[in-house]
Amino acid sequence: MRDQLLGNRYRLVRQLGEGGMGEVWEAQDETLDRHVAVKVISLLAGGGSRGSEARARFLREARITARLQHPHIVTVHDLGESGPENGNAPFLVMELVRGEGLDAKLARGEVSLEEAARWGAQVCEALAEAHAAGVMHRDIKPSNIFITHAGTVKVLDFGVARAADPYATADRLTQTGFIVGTPPYMAPEQARGYPEPGSDLYALGCLLFELITGRLPFQAPDSVGYLTAHLSQEPPAPSAVRPGIPGAWDGLVRRLMNKDPAERYETAADVSRALRQLDRAAPTQPLTRQDEVSPSSTARSTSVGGLWLPGAVWLLTVVASAVLVSINLDGEGDARDAASGALVVTLVTAFLIGRFVLMARPVWRAAVTKVSRFALPLLLFGMYGTVIALTVDGSYVGYWWRLGTSTVALASLLALTAALTAQTGLGARRVGYALVALNAIALFDTAAEALDIPVSVTPYIAFVHPEPGTVPPAVLAIAMYCIREIATRRAADGQRLSHAEASLR
Repeated sequence: MRDQLLGNRYRLVRQLGEGGMGEVWEAQDETLDRHVAVKVISLLAGGGSRGSEARARFLREARITARLQHPHIVTVHDLGESGPENGNAPFLVMELVRGEGLDAKLARGEVSLEEAARWGAQVCEALAEAHAAGVMHRDIKPSNIFITHAGTVKVLDFGVARAADPYATADRLTQTGFIVGTPPYMAPEQARGYPEPGSDLYALGCLLFELITGRLPFQAPDSVGYLTAHLSQEPPAPSAVRPGIPGAWDGLVRRLMNKDPAERYETAADVSRALRQLDRAAPTQPLTRQDEVSPSSTARSTSVGGLWLPGAVWLLTVVASAVLVSINLDGEGDARDAASGALVVTLVTAFLIGRFVLMARPVWRAAVTKVSRFALPLLLFGMYGTVIALTVDGSYVGYWWRLGTSTVALASLLALTAALTAQTGLGARRVGYALVALNAIALFDTAAEALDIPVSVTPYIAFVHPEPGTVPPAVLAIAMYCIREIATRRAADGQRLSHAEASLR
């Protein structure tokens, strides 16, 4: 559908997402010369009188939801039908919001109690506006909550689930067993086919439970299992899943998830006020998935290296500094060597202390990580380059190929380490494995040469003298790449698992 013109006005530019009802595209409004989001409801595409009736009903109900104007509700600008080439599928034109879905934030485990309270209150404000206009959402879940770059909520798809139900009639929500909504977040009365405004509050309770604990209130293998749980099981208290959650959260979430709609909060505005009170008292530490969820989620939230890694880096740096001081790089055994070594040890000790401080301040740690992923490789290459500049003289001119090969191998490994993310593809990772092997061979040959061992893989890539100055950066570079490889693979596995879980919802 790329580059198609819908309604003689909206040219599709790129696909933003895809779900059970259809596709969402970024489009160019050629009349007003602005970018918009277009949701094509392919579920209602097709011919026949039944299809035409369903599309007409969708457009009628979409006009009702388009009247909603609120800061936390995505604005609907226009609607229409896509044309015969796309089965006359109806489409909605909405404001294009920059940011990311709440499901993506949940996948990374970056939600604090403060954020859960603030975002939940904003969702409630949107629900209060819609309920006052006689509109229910019917499908509150993370993928329908969008967090803008400014950190505020935009609720998507108000009334779209109801309007897109091909079996809906005027007097019943659904017929022939078609259930509107997402089973892991569905209120008992909605599962029976009789939703009411309180059903949105129940779904919000499920959403808040997931935000503050990292898991859904009920675990089930399929949709039937989720519906059965919502109909017959009592949800656990959030603090029973994640110790340390304040009791006020337990009371709020369990009241929202009461099986009897009459026992829940009376209005969404009441829930918003309760959440605002929690927001003022909430700590800011991000919440991660707990061991109770599953082995895979435990792997996602476990930091690589734990406490031993910074200690090992500190010890290795101290030993390397002591060796460099002892061999007197400048050939003069004076106090400057000892002062240089003491400075290096002081800096790495400060780094170790700073790391433990950052571990207790996740928000700071996230900001520092964005810089450190580039700073540490640059620091290592700076150490290596300094040693080369101070020690390599004209006698190495005949060995330029050796110096160049080992330097390029180390620089390439450090550059790839800095660029490594969860989105890095297998091809780039294979290049990283090859660079690790190349640097490992260089280290082996360097060690063999230093120890006068007549064994060599290839003498053309060994690191130049002095080995105590060139070998430690190479060892640290290999270790850094391996650690980043493990961490980014775990993050990628966690994102795939979260996407798979979302597809079941």
